Amino acid sequence: MRVLLIGPSPNEKILPALRRDHILADCLPRPEQTQTGFPENLYDVVVLFSDTDAAALPVRLRMVREDGVSVPILVVAPRSSARDRIRALDAGADDFLTEPFLIAELLARVRALGRRGRILQPRLLRAGDLTLDRGHFLLSGRAGEVRLSSKELQLAELFLLHPGQILPRDTLRQKVWGCDTEARYNNIEVYLSLLRRKLRAVDSVVQIQAERGVGYYLEVQPNHMQA
Repeated sequence: MRVLLIGPSPNEKILPALRRDHILADCLPRPEQTQTGFPENLYDVVVLFSDTDAAALPVRLRMVREDGVSVPILVVAPRSSARDRIRALDAGADDFLTEPFLIAELLARVRALGRRGRILQPRLLRAGDLTLDRGHFLLSGRAGEVRLSSKELQLAELFLLHPGQILPRDTLRQKVWGCDTEARYNNIEVYLSLLRRKLRAVDSVVQIQAERGVGYYLEVQPNHMQA
């Protein structure tokens, strides 16, 4: 599962707890940053941490929803009344947690929302002659299928969700390795090399290309584009 944490830096115990629960986390310090483009189907859950007054929370939620965030949102906020929670839920939140809280409860709510969100997400992603089975970690092409590692799967997801779009190396690092780790750029190169090797193994015409000094993109031949 992959979650996006939006807002002020969360409790220092949250990121390690998510990692122990095998949940990958990315961070956005401010809700306005969703305006730079929210990758649909990349996250299972968004956790919105609010340090503002209750009146500003519905505005933040509407802003996040209007920026294309359609996955379940869990709001974490201090000192909330029943009226505050109702307004937040009406503005687009799917669940609400009031501080202080138990880390175990936060994890349980994230897992529950993740199960709900995955029902709406396609298990299979396709680009050209390539099919990615996210549930079984399988990449299929004209010559059969190969199994992917967790990191290879996450990279493949990014490229198949954004075919033809240049993805900067910083984006790959943040989305695949998360905000609480420091992936070296040569690690990214290693996993890209492994993924390219598996594309060749299934004899796919789809290729991962480099845009020098910018990033990488998935090249799909026009006559192999999906309708």
